[in-house]
Amino acid sequence: MLYDYIVKLQKELELKEPLGGAADSMFAISLDEAVISISEDSPGFKLTCTLDDLPSQQQEDFLTMMLRGNLFGQATHFAALGLDETGNKVTLQYHYPNKATYQQFHNAVEDFINAVDYWIGQIKSHPAAT
Repeated sequence: MLYDYIVKLQKELELKEPLGGAADSMFAISLDEAVISISEDSPGFKLTCTLDDLPSQQQEDFLTMMLRGNLFGQATHFAALGLDETGNKVTLQYHYPNKATYQQFHNAVEDFINAVDYWIGQIKSHPAAT
C-alpha cells in the first residue's frame, strides 16, 4: 500500500529523486532544510523529521511554545514535537494508526510538510538562534 501511495505522491509533487523501491518499508522526501522519513507502521504509517538544533538561549520559552503546539495542535496538525535522544535537536513525528486512503495519506504528508516548514521557521526566528 505505502509504495503505491509513494509513487503517486512522487508524481503529484514532481519529485525527481526516487523516494524508495517496492521492497522498501521506509521512504524519504528531501526538503530544502530537512528530510522527512515515511515508514510503514501497520496498518498505518509514520512521518518523522529532525528539524534543527534546539536554540541555545531562552530554551524555556521555546520549549513552552513546543508544549503549546503539542497540547493544542498549534501549527503541528497534531504531530508531536520533541527532542532527539541527545536533547539537542527538535524533532517532529506523526503517526497515522489506521489504514489510510490515498487522499488521507496525501493530506497527512502535506500537513506534515507545512508543519515542518513552520517549525523550522520558528527555530530560525527564535531570538537565541543567531
